[in-house]
Amino acid sequence: MRRNIVVLGGGGGASVVLEAVPDTYQRTAVIAVTDTGRSTGLARQIGGDMPAPGDVRSTIAATARNRTVARLLQHRFDGTGAEQLAGMALGNLMLAAHYREYGDFARAVADMAQWADCEAMVLPVAAHPTQLCARLLDGSDCIGEVAVRTPQKAPIAQCRLEPPVPALPAVIDAIRNADEVIIGPGSFYTTVHAVLLPDGVRSALAECTGRVTFVANTTTQTGQTEHLDVVGHVVALLALLGSNVLDAVILNTHPATPAQHQRLAAEGLEALVPTEHDIAQVRALGVQVYAQPLVERDVSQRQLWNKQDTLRHDPLALREVFGMMGIWQQPIR
Repeated sequence: MRRNIVVLGGGGGASVVLEAVPDTYQRTAVIAVTDTGRSTGLARQIGGDMPAPGDVRSTIAATARNRTVARLLQHRFDGTGAEQLAGMALGNLMLAAHYREYGDFARAVADMAQWADCEAMVLPVAAHPTQLCARLLDGSDCIGEVAVRTPQKAPIAQCRLEPPVPALPAVIDAIRNADEVIIGPGSFYTTVHAVLLPDGVRSALAECTGRVTFVANTTTQTGQTEHLDVVGHVVALLALLGSNVLDAVILNTHPATPAQHQRLAAEGLEALVPTEHDIAQVRALGVQVYAQPLVERDVSQRQLWNKQDTLRHDPLALREVFGMMGIWQQPIR
């Protein structure tokens, strides 16, 4: 019987972890649905206030066996002949059309995943529309994902969903029955917290008998974590999850190159590389620590749609650390 590995996150990070897990395992991706960026935000309006499709679409494309479909889902219009569609991903429009036809976001995602012949099960964490909101340390509120990640504001104290929404029942079942749950990597508040906030997710994690692991962020992020070091990230996640839920943390120890430092600094980012003291502090929080060089050596900058490019995790390096953790029950091919 194949082991069940569940990944919680967003389009980019979840796809990297899924790539690190051999297809001999049952893989499930649980994806956040609160993005309000330009393409996704417009698609949400077109669909009639539906959950955010962008990260789900991206994960389906990344795991699609049908690469022609994957390319079509990721195709972005350049505005020729219709300026209002500039930057719009075709897959977002398709999910919006499906949602308008049937009013069932979970069905829309399942149908698209079937069409793409996905190697992994892709689930939206929730099927009801909601907004990510944040209370800041100065007492003010941010409403909507774009506002939550806006730079030059007070630090984030706590995130919530408005309105509160239940997690998809299939998500709860997947987490409860998982042998391994991997949280992240991804934007700390707008992805990691966002995918954990729907009702039922955290209780399912508490009930899960499998190991729960956090793949920690490799950099700070403007508007979200400028004031958090490695230990601060773990402390904030533990505060959200509660006690005795998180079992392990994976940390990147590879220092950024001068070229990477320069690129990150230009975007207001800073590399997070734990010291021995940091590692000891995380262990003192009651979690196992696996600290290994994990980032890609490629320093070229990706052109991301309306997002910052941080240091990317190397899927092969993640696969090796998963092996060190004893996830694999058979040799890695």
